[in-house]
Amino acid sequence: MKIFKREVKLQRNKYLDKLGISITDYGTNFIQGKDKRASRWLKQQKDYGFDERETWNLDAIFVEWLYSHFMMYKEITLVDLSYFKFTYNKKKITQGEAIDIICGMCEDYLTAEFLEKDQHREIFSKKTMKLLGALMPYMWW
Repeated sequence: MKIFKREVKLQRNKYLDKLGISITDYGTNFIQGKDKRASRWLKQQKDYGFDERETWNLDAIFVEWLYSHFMMYKEITLVDLSYFKFTYNKKKITQGEAIDIICGMCEDYLTAEFLEKDQHREIFSKKTMKLLGALMPYMWW
């Protein structure tokens, strides 16, 4: 039986590029070139809109997604990001400030050295997710 190999293409992300993260270090880009699993991944992409590689490091993929999508939201939104207010660390902050805090925590996580990732996961889980939970109902326009 012949195994049909297809080329695995790299995905680019403007915001991760700006952080100085190599395109080959993105969550789904650590496999490049020809791979015997590429046909399966292409089928999964057709069926689901994404493939299993995004679940291998779901924590990192989620942080990449959150960072990139929040950065784009800030760039293109027509919403007044000072209208909604939240309490964070016993201080009132705006929606825009909350987005900036979350993006900053994402940046810290994404640019941390490998051995520091566990520490950043814990901080991200405890602090970012609580603020994200308060912010999410207002992330539309």
